[in-house]
Amino acid sequence: MTQRSRGSSWKQFVVGTGFWAVGVIAGVGCAVATSDDTLDPAEAGVEASLESTGSKTLTIGGQTFGLTWEDDFGGDLNKGQPKSYLNTQYWTKENLGVNFEQQAYTNRECPNNPNNWNYCVENGKLTLLARKEPLDCVVWKQCTASSECGTNGTCAATGYCVYDQNRNGVYDHEECAPFNGTANAPVNGTQYSSGRIKSDEKVEYRYGYVEFRARMPFADLPAGATPPNGMWPAIWMLGANGTITNGGRDDSAGWPMNGEIDIMEYTQIKENKALYPNNEAMGYNVLWREYPEAGELANNSGGWEPNACSSWPNNGDAKCDGDVGGARATWNGKTIDYHQWHTWGFLWDENGFKIYIDNLPQNGGQPVGTFSIGDGATEFRQPMYLILNNAVGGELGCLGFKDRACSSSAQCANGAACVSGKCQETASSCINIDWAAHGDKAKLEVDYIRWYHRGSGYPQAARAACQDSDNNGVPDNLIRNCGFNEDFTYHRSDLFFDGGAGLTEVINEGGTHGYVQWVRVDNGGWATHSVQVRQEGFQLQAGTSYKWKVDLKSNAARSVPVKIVQAHDPWTVISSFNCNVGTGWTTCTGPNFTPSATDTYKFEISMGGSAYTGAQLYLDDMYIGTTTNACQPDCTGKLCGSDGCGGTCGACRSGSTCGSWGQCVAGTSTCTPSCSGKVCGSDGCGGTCGTCGSGQTCSSTGQCTSTCTPSCSGKVCGSDGCGGTCGTCGSGQTCSSAGQCTGGTTTPLRLEAESATLTGCFAEAGGDSGGKVVAFEGNDTICWSNVNMSGITSATAHVGAPYSGGQAQLKFNGTVIGTFTLSTASGGWSSPSLTNLTTSVATSGTGTLCLAGLTHPNGWIFSVDYLDLK
Repeated sequence: MTQRSRGSSWKQFVVGTGFWAVGVIAGVGCAVATSDDTLDPAEAGVEASLESTGSKTLTIGGQTFGLTWEDDFGGDLNKGQPKSYLNTQYWTKENLGVNFEQQAYTNRECPNNPNNWNYCVENGKLTLLARKEPLDCVVWKQCTASSECGTNGTCAATGYCVYDQNRNGVYDHEECAPFNGTANAPVNGTQYSSGRIKSDEKVEYRYGYVEFRARMPFADLPAGATPPNGMWPAIWMLGANGTITNGGRDDSAGWPMNGEIDIMEYTQIKENKALYPNNEAMGYNVLWREYPEAGELANNSGGWEPNACSSWPNNGDAKCDGDVGGARATWNGKTIDYHQWHTWGFLWDENGFKIYIDNLPQNGGQPVGTFSIGDGATEFRQPMYLILNNAVGGELGCLGFKDRACSSSAQCANGAACVSGKCQETASSCINIDWAAHGDKAKLEVDYIRWYHRGSGYPQAARAACQDSDNNGVPDNLIRNCGFNEDFTYHRSDLFFDGGAGLTEVINEGGTHGYVQWVRVDNGGWATHSVQVRQEGFQLQAGTSYKWKVDLKSNAARSVPVKIVQAHDPWTVISSFNCNVGTGWTTCTGPNFTPSATDTYKFEISMGGSAYTGAQLYLDDMYIGTTTNACQPDCTGKLCGSDGCGGTCGACRSGSTCGSWGQCVAGTSTCTPSCSGKVCGSDGCGGTCGTCGSGQTCSSTGQCTSTCTPSCSGKVCGSDGCGGTCGTCGSGQTCSSAGQCTGGTTTPLRLEAESATLTGCFAEAGGDSGGKVVAFEGNDTICWSNVNMSGITSATAHVGAPYSGGQAQLKFNGTVIGTFTLSTASGGWSSPSLTNLTTSVATSGTGTLCLAGLTHPNGWIFSVDYLDLK
């Protein structure tokens, strides 16, 4: 779901400032038999019971897990919680341009953007809503006049063009979420907006059990309806080593060396059974860098090859060759009922992970997919963070299915052309959403996310001997993970090319050195520095004496240049030597040196030039430290606890503690079961307060209730089908079989504006009937709830303004049923200068009635005294 392309072959994409061309993948793992994909009751159309607040402990496979972190997004689902903001202690919004996606990610939340939000925490859930609107997020074009900036462009005082493409009175770039430079930059000209959040640098853990409940876009469509094409929501993870720097942690790895796990990924186009009869729209993907096999050349400069060894979504994204010693995934896609809420479980440890849907492991459920890490995919033995996003179009929303076989355009998404037997779909051509009718349903909804950890902890790699050169128990090496034995893959040496090409990997050498870094030079380039193996970014102090060394071996005897160099222009070399390396291990020790300036330096091994083409080099035990063996803080593989030099690798949030393995885990206090007033449901400690009988379900308050779902859609009276009522009729009226009140007369109803729910406007004195509402502007609303419109044929708004042209729409349950226009000025805002505007209406039922303002050049539209219904 991140800086990559999808499909049977991998496309080109841009990361940072370099251009990475990605070719067809050759994998290291294998696809093996999947578990049974038989539909469970939730997937067959019976909504899974909605749990209340999560248990603090779980038992999975006989092991106790404690709750380390959760976000319940306001509490239990559907309890009427008001609009609120995202918890910024957990989440950061971001905008970027990846996977040919068609949206811009904004920063607009519902409390302060009631009419055009993309994020909303309300009613016990998070909603990420996509919208159809043009946005230009990037300020890049210099200007001296607005005429140079094109449509809706303005030349700002900064000398750059800014835009308001959606014409809402705010410059687009101010509405867009920030771009932090860690992936492809966002682009202008997008036609949609949406939401994306991440827990990077805020909630990052290694291993454990992650659980979340979510519902897919267009879930509110009628049961059995085929949703429109084009939405691509996901809840997924990236390695915490691949983004920004915080404290002592090195966050410099690029994708896919940081590893990616798409726990929940959904492509709504696969709900279209005319295009995809199997309807396997739900899946997960695992992406990491691979180790090329014997005889394979590097398809990409930079020392990596991405791998996604699973058959979903396009019958295999990578070669899976049956090597059971390597990483491998099991996943063929899955059919779910997208209308329903579903719960995902992600169980992760040092050996791999398993994915569950609805049938969870703490209940004895079986996984729908598995992944084995093996020796190669060590990306998945490091802390990771969460990402939630709701993409539109792009690789998996549309483009990932181009070039499918066809005989006519009817077999292609949204009628795309069929040329030479192949569908010519693009990154946006499949999007066929009726935004006016169904745009409010283009949303990913999330009830909660919880992260648990095993009470017994997880293994931590032992510190390599080269971290402590004098063996006194104190780390003194500036190089992190000097022996490549740690789980964090970013603590390898970087492979840099200036005209050369090759690959690098951390492998198990099989001898006494164990894990080492392997480098293969496919093209030595034109100069010694054309291929560089380097550790860079460490600081050396002026006047301090340093010692340095590295263990090397080669596939053939050769002299290898080793240097300490400035890590920036002018790249001054401050110490160097040539080491004669053979096919056995050699310890290459450089001369001690003293920098003349405090600066940032790199430890560089040069392997460039034609003589190195085809060379393979192995390195281990890299060391640079002071000659006095001064302590160097070491937080490799840790997010908390001691750094070995009297400092800390990080603090744990309230309620969790630092485990012996350097990760934050649930607190150790004894859990006290709580069942006061409850007859069923969780006791808060992994147990139960009781179970309900057949035909009943346990409510969020711990009471057994009937599973009957009341139905009052389109009805204002009569039975709700579960023993209750949809409402009662007035005097002289009767309830028809269709649930409508008939006969008798309708009593006129006056709705005072000052008694309504107001958005963007406020009440004050001065109406002909009570107070009035003023400051009523475009997009402001005045809403009355529980209004019975049955029998109502006209609505009269009592309003006033010193100028004409003010307009407001009358909406019932979100549908426009009339419009009020003040064509002649009333003479003032207050009594007695108010006038009546009347519109006929034709609707029925009980619901929310609103006056919604339409933008007026003078700002305020008119004051509103009351609304009369007859």
